[in-house]
Amino acid sequence: ALADAVGTAMRHRPTSARRWTADARRSVSGLAAALRAGRNRRRELLAGLDADALVRALPLWVGTVADVEDLLPPVAGMFDLVVLDEAAHIDQLRAAPVLARARRALVAGDPRQLRFVSFVADVDVTATLRRHGLERFADRLDVRRSSAFDVAAGAAPVTWLGEHHRSAPHLIQFSARRFYDGRLELVTRHPRNERADVIDVVAVPDAAVTDGVNQAEVDAVLDLVRRRAADPPDGGIAVVSPFRAQADALEAALLAAYDVDEIERLGLRSGTVHAFQGSEADVVIASLGLVAEDPPSRHRFVTEPNLFNVLVTRARKHLTVVTSLRSPQGLVGDYLGYAGRPPAPAQTDPGPAEGWTAALAEELRRLGLPVRPGYPVGRWRVDLCVGEDADAVGVICGVHPDGVAAHVERQRTLLRAGWPLYDVFDSRWSDDPIRAALDLAARIARP
Repeated sequence: ALADAVGTAMRHRPTSARRWTADARRSVSGLAAALRAGRNRRRELLAGLDADALVRALPLWVGTVADVEDLLPPVAGMFDLVVLDEAAHIDQLRAAPVLARARRALVAGDPRQLRFVSFVADVDVTATLRRHGLERFADRLDVRRSSAFDVAAGAAPVTWLGEHHRSAPHLIQFSARRFYDGRLELVTRHPRNERADVIDVVAVPDAAVTDGVNQAEVDAVLDLVRRRAADPPDGGIAVVSPFRAQADALEAALLAAYDVDEIERLGLRSGTVHAFQGSEADVVIASLGLVAEDPPSRHRFVTEPNLFNVLVTRARKHLTVVTSLRSPQGLVGDYLGYAGRPPAPAQTDPGPAEGWTAALAEELRRLGLPVRPGYPVGRWRVDLCVGEDADAVGVICGVHPDGVAAHVERQRTLLRAGWPLYDVFDSRWSDDPIRAALDLAARIARP
């Protein structure tokens, strides 16, 4: 009854009279008129809106930094909170209109991924700072090199979000070690995928690059997509390349091979690495577009760490790297070598289980069930992982030793990651592990 009451209240709140006052209705009507006007007239109309009434009626807005000036009144602090995502990819000039409309801001970004590209000259930055007497802030206002994330990280405490929720372990472990110093915690780890080899490398012989296009790799990518077309993944197929010319050639070939309905059925997208920053797909096909004879600048471009990190971490379930390089060296060689080795299983040695957990594990083993104590999932440990591969389940044997809050957070994390969980506390079974194990085995076996 309480849940129903809360749900009803939440459904009615967006249309309540307290939100939709006469001022709010006028502001929303004015916004609609402004959006129908030309750009210059639109900004004039936006400036005349009652921002407080508008936000009271429409409190949640989602958009890009490029939308702000053409969608919102130019009123400082009109939002209680602004969340700026992918901030390492946003320069200060584009972030300023967004942050100016915030009383508080949460700035999120990954400095190990692609950064913004600036076309502002150093001499112009220096001249502007001198003109306004801001030379002492030159390091912070270096709009060519310092992103919105850099400025925020230098001005406020930084919280590290280390849990990774996207990719199967094999897809992310190289980047976790190479670019994040082993600090990523893989919430996606489960016995069904910890040994899964989900990176393929397709070598294309006798390729050449003409006008920036490696046609042999384009043909290889088309063949890979064709094989996937019979049973496409639910989460789509992405085709990506570091180079614009190669990405354009891939897009043209895909458009020639598939009509719009088929592209939608396949969930097919293509583009450059820069276009895929922040995006993901179940299956990704990456065309490196390089040959050994390419000039060093092209090789350096592909092996730029931030770009390469984005390139190889867009896939959730499977990645195929299409390459014409015969003996790749450096970062590309290291990654292809990693891709050619079978993934190692999770290290699960938290020490011997004790007390009730150890007794329950022993009884489950006697029933013929595989048991792994202390199975790591992100920053958490599952007390007992019971079963193998896709059939494995998590068993929680007691309240987390760090307290109730940690216990609840562990439960939420594991459930979001798709773990079937069973609570088997000693108090429920009067410290009888035999009865508890028999009951648990029956529940696990029940369809």
